Amino acid sequence: MKKSAAEAINKYLSHCKQSQWVYEEAYKFEFANYLNGNVEWESQSDSEILEILKQSQKIRYTGNVPGIQFILRSAREKMSEYIGIEDIRNFRQIYKGASIDQVDWNDRNTSYPGISSWLGSLFPDRFYPVPVTDFRESILYLFDTGKSRFPKVGLPYIIACQSYFEETEQELRKYPLEELFISEHNRFYKENPDLKISLKRKFDNIDWVWAVQDFHLFVYREVLGLYKDRTSEDDIQDEHSDEIVEGKSVTAIHKRYERNSSLVKRVKERRLKDDPFLQCEVCGFSFMETYGDIGKGFIEAHHLNPLSERDGEQVTNKKEIALVCSNCHNMLHKGDPVFELTDLKKKMAGNSKQNYKDLDN
Repeated sequence: MKKSAAEAINKYLSHCKQSQWVYEEAYKFEFANYLNGNVEWESQSDSEILEILKQSQKIRYTGNVPGIQFILRSAREKMSEYIGIEDIRNFRQIYKGASIDQVDWNDRNTSYPGISSWLGSLFPDRFYPVPVTDFRESILYLFDTGKSRFPKVGLPYIIACQSYFEETEQELRKYPLEELFISEHNRFYKENPDLKISLKRKFDNIDWVWAVQDFHLFVYREVLGLYKDRTSEDDIQDEHSDEIVEGKSVTAIHKRYERNSSLVKRVKERRLKDDPFLQCEVCGFSFMETYGDIGKGFIEAHHLNPLSERDGEQVTNKKEIALVCSNCHNMLHKGDPVFELTDLKKKMAGNSKQNYKDLDN
C-alpha cells in the first residue's frame, strides 16, 4: 500500500470516533452476521436458504433501515427479484469448493456487486464484498496500480478487488478498529435475540471483510470526496446545449447515474417533428398509435453508450440517445454488454412466431 494509506486509516479512525459513521454503517455488519449465523449449507435445502436470504431483507437494522438497499436495488430485471433459487444453486457450488470464475453466472438474478455482497456474507473466509463499482477509485488511491489495467465492471472487477481488499485487511488489523464498532454492534444483537447473533468481544472474519468494505467506502466518500449531492450546482446543465455531461457517480452505497432529462426532452421534441407517432427505433411500436391520446409523446430513452458502463463523467450528445419502446429497452439491457440496436433487430428478424409453431402441437 502507498504511504497515503496510513494517513487514510488514521482519518478513518478519527472519523469513526467523532461522527455517526459507525452507527450509520452498522446495518451491513448486522445483515452479514445474520446471514452468516443462520445459513447451514449441510442441513438446509436450497429453498430454505433462499427464504433466509429473503428474510434478511425484511429485517429492520440499526437506523430502522429495512433491508440492504444495495442488495434490493441490485436486481438485473425486476426490483422484487434481487435473489432467486438459481443464485442459491450457484452459491452452493461455491460452498462445495468452486471458485467464483468456475460458476456460470448467466442465470443470476442480481448484479455482480450484489453477488459479491452475498458471497462476502456467506463465505467471509473466501470473499470480500464489493457492492460499489467505484471502489476502483479507492484502490487506485491506496495502491500502486495502473488505472488502465484495472477492470471497470463485471466479474473481472470483483475478482480484481479481492487481493487489494485482502492487503487492506492486513493493514487494518494493525489498528484499534474493533473497539470502535463492537459496542454499537452488540447493542443491536442484544436487542434482537431472535436473529441468533452472538455478542462479541472481537471481530470475526465476517466483521473484518465488511470493515474492509467500510474503509474503502470511507476513502471514496470522505477522502476522495467523490460523493456529490444531486442538487449541487455542478449538476445543472445548459438546457440549450446539444450535449451534456452525464454519468457522475452520485452515491456510494449503490451506484446510480444522473440522467439529464433536458437532453432527452429535446431529442423527443425533434423526433416528433418528423414522426408524430414516435415509433420505436427497434420494432416500430408506437404508444400513441396503440393507446391513443394517453400514449401521445411517450417513448423511452436509451443511451447507446450505457451510463452504467462508463468510467466517470462523459459527454452525452443527442446522437447517442435512441428512442425505444419499453419492451425493446428491457431487451437491449439483457445483453452483457448491452445489445446494439442492430443486434436486437436481427434477433427479432430471426425469431418470428413461425419459428415456434411446433410448440402448439
